[in-house]
Amino acid sequence: MCGIAGVFGLEDRLLMNRMTHVIRHRGPDEEGFFSDKNIMMGQQRLKIIDLHTGTQPIYNADRSLCIIHSGEVYNFPELREQLERKGHSFYTGTDSEVIVHSYEEYGPRCVEKFIGMFAFAIWDSNKKELFLARDKNGIKPLYYTIAPDGVFLFGSEIKSLLQYDAVPRELDLDSFHYYVNLRYLPRDKTMFRGIKKLPPAHTMTVSEKGIEMKEYWSAAMNISSHDEDYYIKQLDHYFKKAIKRHMISDVPVGFLLSGGIDSSTAVAMASQVTDEPLRTFCMGFGEDTDEMDDAQIVADHFSTNHLNLVIKGNILQEYPKMIWYADSPKRNLYPYYLYELVSKHSTVVLSGLGGDELFGGYTWKYDYAAAVEKLRGNIPPQERKRASRIASELHEFQVRDGAIDDDRFIEYMKKIKYIDSNTDLYLQIQTLDEVFDDPYLQKIYGDKIDLGKIEPVRNAYEPYFDNDETFLNQIYLADYKIKMVDDFIFVDDAMSMANSLECRVPFLDNELVDFAFTIPPSLKYNNGVSKYILKKAAAPYLPREVLKKPKKGFGTNVFLTYKWELADIARQLLPEGNLVKEGYINMEYPERILNHTPSPDLTKHYSVLWSLLAFEIWYEIYINGDNVYDPKLKLDLFV
Repeated sequence: MCGIAGVFGLEDRLLMNRMTHVIRHRGPDEEGFFSDKNIMMGQQRLKIIDLHTGTQPIYNADRSLCIIHSGEVYNFPELREQLERKGHSFYTGTDSEVIVHSYEEYGPRCVEKFIGMFAFAIWDSNKKELFLARDKNGIKPLYYTIAPDGVFLFGSEIKSLLQYDAVPRELDLDSFHYYVNLRYLPRDKTMFRGIKKLPPAHTMTVSEKGIEMKEYWSAAMNISSHDEDYYIKQLDHYFKKAIKRHMISDVPVGFLLSGGIDSSTAVAMASQVTDEPLRTFCMGFGEDTDEMDDAQIVADHFSTNHLNLVIKGNILQEYPKMIWYADSPKRNLYPYYLYELVSKHSTVVLSGLGGDELFGGYTWKYDYAAAVEKLRGNIPPQERKRASRIASELHEFQVRDGAIDDDRFIEYMKKIKYIDSNTDLYLQIQTLDEVFDDPYLQKIYGDKIDLGKIEPVRNAYEPYFDNDETFLNQIYLADYKIKMVDDFIFVDDAMSMANSLECRVPFLDNELVDFAFTIPPSLKYNNGVSKYILKKAAAPYLPREVLKKPKKGFGTNVFLTYKWELADIARQLLPEGNLVKEGYINMEYPERILNHTPSPDLTKHYSVLWSLLAFEIWYEIYINGDNVYDPKLKLDLFV
């Protein structure tokens, strides 16, 4: 695991030093550099595999190819054997060397052979081409930009790119609109105009001829037809195989254990493939929603070395530092505290991320889809346009009338309003913080935001609903392709690497993902039972109470956080802050929330307020700050 950065079109060793040193937290063990005419690459290494001879950059035999690499390719031993039979020789025991030889043998299509998480760059000195790639599931990040002077820059974090003074630090208004709506940035978006993410399952070739981007894989439903026992046996097989792969390491490995079905299943399967005692870690907030007692049941069942971390109050104390690490405003960065604990005991940790998206964990979304289908059955097709228009008028009146409390009538009107648009219906449920409707946004936005010129949020999601799949299958695809990658994976990667910790995601093993997309939806969400087939596969290994418990989301109670500290900080920073001064928001909206009697009914609005506060902190550090080199800069915001 590492942090990588590079420049095409310029030679400046001091710049390259700054670009790598600013992400040293991603790889504090070693650094390495490569430079040639108009090309520079640098890497900060976190030693995981081949601790002694794995120093990067790594080359092929004639040194015509050079690689810097972040992540892990878990099937590298098998690929190495295949390459050796083809005549390739190796001087390290790393997966990085296997990647560069795979590129030499198979060209850009080598990425189709890799099982793992990765972002890497290969310089081909013969072709004078730079080849970039990101893994299928988007677990490892890769950002890029073209500066106004034509210089191309890339890196694991945006702050590396910003070390080049010619890269402008300007807010992208479309991204701000996405952020206010979603609390994360989908697809290739970042908060900076001109800086983008390389999307998952994409490669990019950069040369003097220009830039070419290609998608090498796309998730798609490939439903098969077998009996239930077949899927249970296959899932057991693929999961054990994935866990065994993901435990390959020359350093200590731990497991995140929330007590939910996903992380508990990962621990259960790990206990089947190793005789070594497992290390497990859990975090809670001292609230009723915590699953620490459930995690302890699983830990006791498998006799793990278990540690708990309880965070009570003041969870925003270190938010400026977390936002600096994330390069982006985010609300749900509190996993930072858990990864800080884990990093003191392990260098690698496995999480249960991905189980919800692949195996049907979001009950309320699937219930919503069923309610929509029932409503469609009750409204004849010829009446839907008229019903939609009436519902739209009623909903707009209700919002403009000043209602800020959640209202079941409003939610019902939304279903009718968007009855023939699965994209818009999905946007009503894809996050509890949804404030998607334009009349509502008019109450938040200031003069700087013209909704007529802003990219609609639906644009990011339309591709996943413009097909012949059922609404339920479309939800599965959209959750997997966008929400999972750009919200949950983004947070886990940024906060784990902030603590020099490699977080692995066995649910997103490539073979397991491919298999999951063959499972009929009725075996994922079955008569109100979420993750039906996963629970069936895990049943022989897990305590009964774990299988029967309802799903709980990981996170703090937003209402309690508002009362503890969020309201006071918002009152301190927002009225005279950049959001209001620059005309991005209308202070009337946060004032209405802050002056309202605190109530759990306003949780949606407290979440929006939290997101606005995170943006205010990000703006102060990244737009107003003199530079973004030192994480200690601008961290006196809460003093």
